[in-house]
Amino acid sequence: MLIAIDIGNSSINIGFFADLGLFIEKIDTKPRRSHSEYFGLLNKLIKEKNIDKKPEGGIISSVVPGHTRVLKKALKKLTSSEPLIVSYKINTGLKFDIPNPEKLGSDRITNAVAAYEIFKGPVAVIDFGTATTISVVGKDANYIGGAIMPGIGLMNDSLAKGTSKLSKVSFNSTGSALGADTSTCIKSGLFYGTAGATERLIQEMEREIGFWLEVVVTGGYSDMVSRFLKRKHVLRQNLTLEGLKIIFSRNRNA
Repeated sequence: MLIAIDIGNSSINIGFFADLGLFIEKIDTKPRRSHSEYFGLLNKLIKEKNIDKKPEGGIISSVVPGHTRVLKKALKKLTSSEPLIVSYKINTGLKFDIPNPEKLGSDRITNAVAAYEIFKGPVAVIDFGTATTISVVGKDANYIGGAIMPGIGLMNDSLAKGTSKLSKVSFNSTGSALGADTSTCIKSGLFYGTAGATERLIQEMEREIGFWLEVVVTGGYSDMVSRFLKRKHVLRQNLTLEGLKIIFSRNRNA
């Protein structure tokens, strides 16, 4: 049994890859807990999900360094082995054709690994999370770049905090492109605007690189935003966890 942990800015996704399948638990990133609290939580989750087998190892993708250290310590205690931390330095199966790969977020690396494994060719991953990111793998498994913009949650918060008359909207219904009041106008901008921006970015990237990209969509807001995309795509909400499993397998005997 493998424990894969994806530490994001807003939430932590914990995946238990057991014989019976993948079991997922999602917790808030803040506040940060102690390593003993995370150790107790992981043990509790294993019992709740009736996972009998002892974990053979753990792997972490993280964009929050302070949490990485604490969860690494908890995983090491639980698995009795050194957890694998995702970075461009380990065997990901990708080559990094960018100037500063050490600055690339491990979540984007992991997503790119999983997406390339799906299509075995050029692919763009749109991650609709706290930030909306696009990560692109070109020919021959070369990671060649991407784009970052605010996620719909951040934009929603920013409009409410930065203006005197605009309020934060709920995401329970998205409405139409033509908003009839303030709330539906904001929703139109958030959903249609974000979908349109990502599609335009991918079109411009394809023009620059000279070849077509398949598209994979993931992230906490992916289910909501994906329905506004005109571009053909594959929706994989657990893409990061899938990528963590692949990377762990490639580094098991390293």
